[in-house]
Amino acid sequence: MIRATFLFQWAKVKENFLTFLLVVITALVSVYIGYKHETIGQSFAYLGAMWLFSFFIDFYSLSRPAKDVFVVRNAKRESIYFIISFILGFVFLLFRFSPAIDWQHLNPFVRLAVLPLILFTFPIALAIILLYLKYKPADLGIRLNNGLILVIPIALISALVNRFVCPQSLTYDAIIAETGGIVSALAMGIITAGLSEEFFKMVGQTRLGAYIQNFGLAWFITVVIWAFMHAPKWYSEDLDMTEAILGSIRIIPIGLMWSYMTHRTKSILPSVLVHGTNFWGLQNF
Repeated sequence: MIRATFLFQWAKVKENFLTFLLVVITALVSVYIGYKHETIGQSFAYLGAMWLFSFFIDFYSLSRPAKDVFVVRNAKRESIYFIISFILGFVFLLFRFSPAIDWQHLNPFVRLAVLPLILFTFPIALAIILLYLKYKPADLGIRLNNGLILVIPIALISALVNRFVCPQSLTYDAIIAETGGIVSALAMGIITAGLSEEFFKMVGQTRLGAYIQNFGLAWFITVVIWAFMHAPKWYSEDLDMTEAILGSIRIIPIGLMWSYMTHRTKSILPSVLVHGTNFWGLQNF
């Protein structure tokens, strides 16, 4: 099965070489970021862990193929909904975090007009639209029987690699302190970050993939969109656009891994749990 997994991955590389090339370029930029920040060892450990996790995902999926599929009824229309949701959500982030806008003292009527856009940032509005279109929760990846066992080795190896390779970037204690305890940290991580972001990416990669007839490219594009939605907040913290851009690129590999897990298991729950329990900071360098 190990050999079959290697052969499967090699076949996928040949099948969509453009996507593979984009992934390689992203990995090289991540190594450059590690070099720039004098954490090149961590950057290699991070990228190695992401490939190892993809291997676990493929190994599991080949031995226990998912029987479900993601239903896409109208790829063009639903891709448009996804893009509009991204744009409106990004507009909210610009208003909320732009140094040129004082959010706390913004005109109350302007803030009231902008505030509903937060429904596209998380993205609650996109979920409501798809439910209105008669999609069931299972159609949107809420499936309990697919791939949950993957959460254990991925979370464990992430913690161990971080602990032994780059303990200085371990964020567990800071997250627990910030949220007030492990229960609050899990709730915030799984619901606020994991569920909203993995749902957003699932919708993007499935709808765009069906529309352009290229899942690999749609997978990469969607994760890039997701990654750069973090840029406004990061830019607001130190007003360094270069670092905000590099920071967005740096999280693309882990975003690709999470989204690939969704694709192979046909469920968002494994990626939601892995994302929501990502307390380690391996990608922070």
